Amino acid sequence: MSRPQKSRRICSKPVASAFAPTNTAATEEIVLGYDEYETLRLIDREGYSHADCAEKMDVARTTVTRMYASAREKVAEALTCGKRLAIRGGDVAVCAQMRPECAEEENCCHRVQAETAAARTPVAPSAEDITRVKGLGFLRDKNTVDCFNGRVITRNGKISADQSQIIAEAAKRFGSGEIAMTTRLTVEIQGVPYANIEPLCAFLAEYGLETGGTGPKVRPIVSCKGTTCQYGLIDAYALSEEIHERFYRGWHDVKLPHKFKIAVGGCPNNCVKPDLNDLGVVGQRLVKIDYDKCRGCKVCQIEKGCPIKVAHLEDGKINVPADACNHCGRCKGKCPFHVFDEYTDGYRVYIGGRWGKKVAQGRPLSKIFTDKDEVLTVIERAITLFRDQGIAGERFADTVARLGFENVEKQLLGENA
Repeated sequence: MSRPQKSRRICSKPVASAFAPTNTAATEEIVLGYDEYETLRLIDREGYSHADCAEKMDVARTTVTRMYASAREKVAEALTCGKRLAIRGGDVAVCAQMRPECAEEENCCHRVQAETAAARTPVAPSAEDITRVKGLGFLRDKNTVDCFNGRVITRNGKISADQSQIIAEAAKRFGSGEIAMTTRLTVEIQGVPYANIEPLCAFLAEYGLETGGTGPKVRPIVSCKGTTCQYGLIDAYALSEEIHERFYRGWHDVKLPHKFKIAVGGCPNNCVKPDLNDLGVVGQRLVKIDYDKCRGCKVCQIEKGCPIKVAHLEDGKINVPADACNHCGRCKGKCPFHVFDEYTDGYRVYIGGRWGKKVAQGRPLSKIFTDKDEVLTVIERAITLFRDQGIAGERFADTVARLGFENVEKQLLGENA
């Protein structure tokens, strides 16, 4: 069995990830690995010998010679044949910080970056600049002269391992090297100087990532883990993904009176607090109770197991008040005589919730939906109503209170009311 390849150590990934001719469309691409790129940088730009390069990259000299020859051949072919040259891939380990043996090296990337940052004289951005970059997802860090915290959009807090590495690399290159999570599950890159905002956005865009999530518009959608949670009644991830694409992306350029937050909860446990968002969707399980099968057991499993204690025996028969049941579905299949076997999954929609300086609990619409498309229609009607009938500066909760809940519900349900 062959010996596994050892990762090649590189100082950092290149600033530019691709080069292409500008006077013609390149139809072919040549891929230059990060390790091959590093041999060009060290030998041709920094003047290292092959032996010194090998020591720097922690590989054998013969390996460096082979990679260097391959790199020069690829660059030559790209230049002479008009092909696109992309720099990516390779089994590499990126140097995370200046190593002790690099402390005296004149061209250590991390040392140069640190000295450049230390020498940089911060210049406070103008009020117009602060407003402009806020629209890009960058909020001013009040503890600094010119730094911002940039929000990277996730899908319900989910990112791939590769994306997490890209975000970490971006934080090192363009920010303070620190990352934080917001309450709405976006990733925030901390301490980004104003001058680094545009390069940071360009770097993230190369890997399909974007910043945003601020301003008077539909905000990124959040959901609980109802898709995988034992209590989840609906595919919360899938629904929130669809809402994200249709309303966060689809309505991204639509200015609203204020921000509009949407949350999707997989069950009535309300872990993600859908009823404290401008609009919330909660998974429901509508159990069809066959009262004729009830035998009035002395120890009723439904009464015993109801988590909110609304199911009870009355005159020797089980009774579940419709106005008190939260449709968690825990009773499904628990009766040995099959009183609670049949069910339909659905959605409850809350409107007018908010938290912050002023808290308002959203109210549920009177209808429980069993069709996902109906829910999406209601969401669109709610955002449209807020856009057309809301007053600049007021939250959706204020709009609902001003217009009256019954009036708003009638408009949202429309012909389905």
